Amino acid sequence: MINAQRKIRKGAILFIITKILVLIVVLLIVDGNINERKNDNALISQANNQITLSKNIVQNLTALQETNNLEVLKNIAELLRKFKSNQNYLSGKISTNKYNVSDSLFQLSKPYFNTIVASTNNVINYPNTSVITTSLNDINIANNNYVPLTVKLSQRLEQQASNNLNHLMRTVWFLAIMSGVVIIGCFFLILGPAFRQLVKKNKALINANKEIAFTKQKIKGNLSEVSKLKTDIEIQERFNKILIEQAPTSIAMLDTNMVYLAVSQRWIKDYKKEGQTIIGKSHYDVFPEIGDDWKQKHKECLNGAIDVCDEAPFIRADGTVQWIFWEVRPWFKADGTIGGLIMYTGDITEERRQRLEKKRAEEIVESTNKVAKIGAWELDLVKKTVYWSKMVCEIHEVPENYVPELETAINFYKEGKSRDTITEVVNKTIESGEPFDLQLEIITKKGNLKWVRTIGQAEFKMGECVRVYGVFQDVTKSKAIEQELVRKNEFLNFAEEIALLGYYHWNVKNDTVKCSKTLMKIFGINENISELNYQTYFNHVHPKDKEKVATIVRKTIENRKFHDNFIHKIITSNGQTKTVHMLGKVITNEMGEVVEILGTCQDITLQRMAEIKFRGLLESAPDAMIIVNDQGLIQIINKQTEKMFGYSPGELINKPVEVLIPKRYSKKHKLHTEGFFTNPKSINLLERSEFYGIDKYGKEFPVQLSLSPLQTEEGLLVSAALRDITAEKQAEARILKSKENLEVLADKLGKQNTQLADFVQITSHNLRAPVSNLNALLDLYNTAEDDDEKHMLFGKFERVINHLTLTLNTLVEALKTKNDKATVKNVFFDEILNRTKEVLAAQIAEKNVIITDDFSQVNKISYNKIYLESIFLNLVENAIKYSARNKTPEIHVNSEVVDGNVILKFKDNGLGIDLKKHGHKLFKLNKVFHRHPNAKGVGLFMTKVQIETMGGSISATSAVNEGTTFIINF
Repeated sequence: MINAQRKIRKGAILFIITKILVLIVVLLIVDGNINERKNDNALISQANNQITLSKNIVQNLTALQETNNLEVLKNIAELLRKFKSNQNYLSGKISTNKYNVSDSLFQLSKPYFNTIVASTNNVINYPNTSVITTSLNDINIANNNYVPLTVKLSQRLEQQASNNLNHLMRTVWFLAIMSGVVIIGCFFLILGPAFRQLVKKNKALINANKEIAFTKQKIKGNLSEVSKLKTDIEIQERFNKILIEQAPTSIAMLDTNMVYLAVSQRWIKDYKKEGQTIIGKSHYDVFPEIGDDWKQKHKECLNGAIDVCDEAPFIRADGTVQWIFWEVRPWFKADGTIGGLIMYTGDITEERRQRLEKKRAEEIVESTNKVAKIGAWELDLVKKTVYWSKMVCEIHEVPENYVPELETAINFYKEGKSRDTITEVVNKTIESGEPFDLQLEIITKKGNLKWVRTIGQAEFKMGECVRVYGVFQDVTKSKAIEQELVRKNEFLNFAEEIALLGYYHWNVKNDTVKCSKTLMKIFGINENISELNYQTYFNHVHPKDKEKVATIVRKTIENRKFHDNFIHKIITSNGQTKTVHMLGKVITNEMGEVVEILGTCQDITLQRMAEIKFRGLLESAPDAMIIVNDQGLIQIINKQTEKMFGYSPGELINKPVEVLIPKRYSKKHKLHTEGFFTNPKSINLLERSEFYGIDKYGKEFPVQLSLSPLQTEEGLLVSAALRDITAEKQAEARILKSKENLEVLADKLGKQNTQLADFVQITSHNLRAPVSNLNALLDLYNTAEDDDEKHMLFGKFERVINHLTLTLNTLVEALKTKNDKATVKNVFFDEILNRTKEVLAAQIAEKNVIITDDFSQVNKISYNKIYLESIFLNLVENAIKYSARNKTPEIHVNSEVVDGNVILKFKDNGLGIDLKKHGHKLFKLNKVFHRHPNAKGVGLFMTKVQIETMGGSISATSAVNEGTTFIINF
């Protein structure tokens, strides 16, 4: 029993081990086949994707050919990247021995793949129409071969996957049979559960295969739907952009970064962005003038808000103002998130202007009605009521709320002709509908007499008059003016006869002439002749003036402007010769054609004769003579005036006299003229001030001007006599110039004498002491008793001689500076200061000197560079040398411009100088004011010599223990 149990135990152990081994082998085989199945499905999916991608590339290239849109080009590049990536994946997997047959199909499709890739790359790199068309043709040809081969490849891969599945089934069945031999013996005892587990696993595997097959079909369907959906979305987006671009309103589509995705042509036109690239640019780059408040509203809209404005000013970058409206709202993606903003806007500048103009016009009309005293009235025959507007009540001098009655309203018209007339015409209008326009008299409520104009018309319904309405105007003033005009017209006719002045009216289109009786008398034309024309007038023109008159009339019609000074002779009907002056005005129609010429004609025969006599006297004058009226316009000139100023009479007559005077004298001349007309008397302006004339060519010359009053029938005129005194002025200028030169020379000699005297004094003063010392030392040397004393005296000789040599060298250098002609060129203050800092670098570092400058007003000067370097060096070195021990030395150099002169200042915070004590010897040679081992009293002396040699000056301000400021005026 025990052995049996042991055998059973051993058999069970063997069975279990065998079962475990079989299960492990089965699981490994199943797992391997499942992995292979996944790889097969992945390859099939990638092959199908390649078909979809190649078709999408063709579709997008077709869309690019139609729209040439940058977004489509980006889509093509992304599709090509995926297309190449999938191909590489397929190439890596299919190249194994497992897919020998599929690899052959894959290799056959490879040339067509390369053609598609190369052509697509060509389009991406050169997206012009010709390249797109050529590449699209090549891709279509390659695609026609690539797609069938890829379909066959997918089918071959599916067949391979099916074979692998069958192989798996056979393997499983083989293992099941092999393990069945072991399992049968002890199935019911030990291996029954294991067998059941195996059967269960087998069923699970079959179900997995079914699910894999179903998943494959579902994936293919999903891929197809995704591809179609993507294409539809792209087409829809393209259509949306096209819709926006071609919208008749101003619309723009932006993403969440406020970058333009699409924009309508109206938008580009409204905001004057023609010819600019908008798509792909930031809204704030396109419109940099947008303020922070608008940007904040855009942020709120990107968070879901809607911004609406009916009217607001938009101040553009160039300063112009656009009035716009807008509605800004977000647009949403398919997943419900905000994709950006849609801006609907418009330029309402012109609409707003028209609205304001309309409002203003209405206000003007209302104001005009008030000013013109125009009101409205209505007679309602149905309701039997009368309506008067506020102005009508005001004209009748009744309260604003006055309600007139139908029977009594007409009683305001003055009894007699006015009341009878209005009664008659109103009844006639009610009966026949005939409108009326009358001027009648009324008596107001306050008893005042007024002239009014009443206009009325009728309204009929069903053949019956239902109301009469119109306007009512107070024309009392205009009526009085009309009566005054009638009276003045009578006076005018009388004045025409006295002045021998008549008027004419020429209808150019019909060639008919109407004229006054006075004009007909001037020409000697019978008053009974009614048909007058241009030829009637031209027949009376003097034969010598016919050509002149014809030319003037022709030019008047051509230029649509009447000749300014149209004077000619005529021969009257009775043979008398007269001179007439024609004035006129040209009337044109809306086409710019001359239709009428009207004006006056005056008989100036007597005036002309007097003028000829006066001109003869004028021409005989030796000076230039100019006659000017009270408006300052030139009326007459003589030959001497033409010669002096170079103008012809036509260029000066009726021109302001200021054309002969330089502009700077115009105001002075105006004052003289105004004073002359206030108190006319003969004056000579040369006695009062300098006066100049200017000729036609802009040349000015001095003149002697005399003004004399000239009384005429037309009023007071001014007779101006001018004489060119250029020669006298030139002689005077030469005398004054000689006088000035002598004064300058005398001043220069005086300064040189003073400098020479100073130099002699300095020389004698500075040489006297060393020479005296030498004489004294020489006496001591001669009387010395031993060699040590002589050696000591000899050392003193050396020091005195060195001091004497230094003094002589300084004096020679000063004399040389005064005599030499300095070379002048442009030098810069900052460069000279930097060079000075370099020279004094050791001293600056030793005392930690702070040097600042300000040459902002002027940094450049025309000067001798060597002198300027010496000036900077001496003044800066002095400031360092005489700095205070208890504070950090500070030096500030700055330039200024005062009254056009360049000023340079050197300011320090050093020991300072007691100017009350030492001011008079500040710039003297060998003068020192502080104890310093290197002080020689030469620097300031040489600085002053150099500055004065260049024509400048130097001064100083100072306070002890506060510092000194040296001021150089160049």
